[in-house]
Amino acid sequence: MPSEDVSLIEDKINALNNEIEQDRSLGPQYRIGHSYVTPCISARISDARSWFRDLVRTEIVPLLEEYWFDAPDKVSTAAKSLLEGL
Repeated sequence: MPSEDVSLIEDKINALNNEIEQDRSLGPQYRIGHSYVTPCISARISDARSWFRDLVRTEIVPLLEEYWFDAPDKVSTAAKSLLEGL
């Protein structure tokens, strides 16, 4: 994966984790861990941004929907932030 893509993904996850950590109903124990953005060793990723978009839609957004089941606007805003610029 190109280092600029890794940095972009890292920045987006860190921003989301900051929001989660500061949310009074969640906190630091709900942060998104590195395992979500660490592909398995046999994964062939030809387009890191496309891979991350798919990951956000299939893994992270459903998790955020559980976290913020009573605040769909937070889920929508977080998803837009994660996908912005990809």
